[in-house]
Amino acid sequence: MTGNFETNIAFAGLTAAGKTTHAKRLADELGYNYVSATDVLLEILDIDDTSDQVWFKRLEEIQAARGDGAVDAELEERLISLSQTQQRTVFDTWALAWIGPDPLIRIWIESDLESRVRKCIVSQRSNYLGADECRDLIQEKDEFNRHMFRRRHSFDLFADRHRYDAVLCNSHLISAATSMAANSGIETFAPVVHATVTCVMKSDEGRAQTLRKFRPKEVERITVWGSSLSDIDAE
Repeated sequence: MTGNFETNIAFAGLTAAGKTTHAKRLADELGYNYVSATDVLLEILDIDDTSDQVWFKRLEEIQAARGDGAVDAELEERLISLSQTQQRTVFDTWALAWIGPDPLIRIWIESDLESRVRKCIVSQRSNYLGADECRDLIQEKDEFNRHMFRRRHSFDLFADRHRYDAVLCNSHLISAATSMAANSGIETFAPVVHATVTCVMKSDEGRAQTLRKFRPKEVERITVWGSSLSDIDAE
């Protein structure tokens, strides 16, 4: 969709794709507010824990509480209400980018499993799960959410991308499970995220062409609105 510098932005992606890192950073860069769906979820569940580590420690508890869909229904209701009552906000969520009403800029971050395992390893502050344990946690959380969203909204979290204004990929940017590699990947990817979002905001087809031409690995697709809808491909 077209937007402006008041339009809300919703990030989506699988577990450990980089949603939180880049949603927070973009919010800071644009002077936007930041809303974490995980923080809202923990408030609903009355869990007092830091949202960036809680999934390592309380995954089974949280998924059990979400099992019948009632918690997700309340979460989605709150997020939609926030998206309709405030502007200049970046939402770090799973479902809002798909279900939220316009105006809303929708960004999907693509990241393959092994890249996300490396990010999972680096992000830990305690417990220090190994690669196999991180992989199991990621796959369990992804499958749970895939099932939940298929049941509630009839979309496949693993495959459906057509509703997003941009699909960005960082799979190739974190080559090792080290803080140095992770920080290097973040610093490479963040300007691409910023440029893509502002491109969508401005409906700047020329800039979209440039991004696709010079950053084809990171920018898999941008959809902008002009006189007609255009999916911008690299020449």
